[in-house]
Amino acid sequence: RCAGRVEVMHGGEWGSVCVFDFDWEARWAIVVCRQLGCGRVAKASPYAPFGQGTGRIWLQLFFCRGTEDTLEKCLVSEWGEHFCGHDREVGVACTVLGLPPCVGASRAGLSRSRAPVADAAELRLAGGGTPCAGRGEVKLQGRWGSVGDDSWDMEDAEVVCQQLGCG
Repeated sequence: RCAGRVEVMHGGEWGSVCVFDFDWEARWAIVVCRQLGCGRVAKASPYAPFGQGTGRIWLQLFFCRGTEDTLEKCLVSEWGEHFCGHDREVGVACTVLGLPPCVGASRAGLSRSRAPVADAAELRLAGGGTPCAGRGEVKLQGRWGSVGDDSWDMEDAEVVCQQLGCG
């Protein structure tokens, strides 16, 4: 719940949030992490870092001070009106307050293009001796499997750790 593509519910339907080129400071991410109760921003990106959505884009962000209580209190478009596409959907990874840092993250990767973590039914680290160490695995269609990615790096490991509540 503390990492993924940012989506909001409006009229009983979930939709994504996008941003156009002029958002340099990504203060919207501060608001998202605060609104979710997930601590501070670890990483934020306006380039669909958790994969592009396929449904409705509900909001386009224009400006956030970073002090707003909810994302909707930022300067945003009208519901459903936007100038940006799914390639500009925002994603954020927040830290989780009060939890120890994740240790021993493996070099196993999660393919963003085929099965993003945000869309996986379950995520775990296996074979590491503790719930916060080991090889990355996802459960899709009822089966656990390791996945790999040639461009896996520490930022990816941090997202997995945060999503699992490991820091």
